[in-house]
Amino acid sequence: MHLNPISTQSYWLNGAPFQMASNEPLPSKADIVIIGAGLTGLSTAYWLQQLQPNLKIIVADARGVASGATGRNGGICSPGLNDDFDGVVSAYGAESAQRLVEFDYRNVDMLSEFLKKYADNDKGFFDPELTWTKGTIIAWSTAEEAEESRSSAETLCQKIDDMRIMSPEELKQIPGFESFQYGGLHIKTTALAWAAKIVFCLARYVSAKGGIHIATHTKIENVEWDEKRAINTVYTSRGVVEAPRVAFCTNAWTARLFEQVRDVLVPVRNQVVSVQAPPDAPRLEYVMSADRGYQYMSCRPNGDYIMGGMRNVVPSKQEHEDDDSTLNTAVSGALRKFMADVVKVPSVECEWAGVMGFTRDRLPLIGAIEHITGSTKNKGQYLAAGFTGHGMPRTFLCGRATAQLLLGQQLDNWFPPEFLVQHESRQSWWDNRAKSNL
Repeated sequence: MHLNPISTQSYWLNGAPFQMASNEPLPSKADIVIIGAGLTGLSTAYWLQQLQPNLKIIVADARGVASGATGRNGGICSPGLNDDFDGVVSAYGAESAQRLVEFDYRNVDMLSEFLKKYADNDKGFFDPELTWTKGTIIAWSTAEEAEESRSSAETLCQKIDDMRIMSPEELKQIPGFESFQYGGLHIKTTALAWAAKIVFCLARYVSAKGGIHIATHTKIENVEWDEKRAINTVYTSRGVVEAPRVAFCTNAWTARLFEQVRDVLVPVRNQVVSVQAPPDAPRLEYVMSADRGYQYMSCRPNGDYIMGGMRNVVPSKQEHEDDDSTLNTAVSGALRKFMADVVKVPSVECEWAGVMGFTRDRLPLIGAIEHITGSTKNKGQYLAAGFTGHGMPRTFLCGRATAQLLLGQQLDNWFPPEFLVQHESRQSWWDNRAKSNL
């Protein structure tokens, strides 16, 4: 498994808790094992605890808590589709497209409510510093991008009151956006958040409630279903655990554990830099997204700029790369050039890599692995992965849905069925695999 124990040092994980190897012995039995201690895995653990408090649960991760994509992102929580609205309408219908957008807003609202109750407010490791901005501006970088995006954006604005079109003249008046000549889309609801600290809050909460064992530096090597005993045997680097149900919250590394998703869930490496804003720089009050999402930047409450993307400067776009221990020099150069030319800072202070999981349709994959493989060898195994760089507005409630599936409960009527592995739009992905496993 290409999960390098040595990774680039993320701004968000410097000195963070829950990064050392677990000292407690690994339990040999559990009701549920959750693989992955990021935002999806700990959200799933939280909702399991809410729905059925007496469960014995193990959350295992090959590294520390939030050490994957959650602890390596750009710190932006902006609801809304991860794709062209008209394209989503064409694929799923207008009603479904609107439901997908509304799910993101519901997720952001419920996550913020959790943090109001259970996060600290001292800028420590349990204070995600959730900060509401003036919104995200998706700035169109070229005339071609503006022409291709405007119609869909206008349709979206008619459906969602929280969004509006910004004219080129209006955009040029905003500090930090003077160079954009073609206008863009304004999403008013946007928060900055230290995602790793959200997970630390979840980890603290579930640990205090009891029944949940967080096993760091516990690499999962294999999961096998025993039909006779109706149990999954989870082989780890620290011992063997038996559990009837297992949740793979492994995002970009999912295909390393079962290859049937390799061509529909692709790892994509992204790079991010941070730098202290110059003293005389006007404050960036909006989150910036540009060049079809290949550039994004925000200014944290302490004045640090966080800039990510630029992977489109290399032919591969860093797709099919799941090693976050190295940096691509061409991408690094592009990030630094943007910071020097646009933000006017001579150098960056920190750069790190994170690995995202992109699905073929850019929507998360939630559901029973048995449906994917068509094999009874995967009974009791569930998947929640593939957030395609849009996890902050989705993972908390996708964790709730995963918990409901693990418990055999009915999903909430507002949960998008398009996320489920068995959705009709995805059936062709699995048909050949199912036939081969009969």
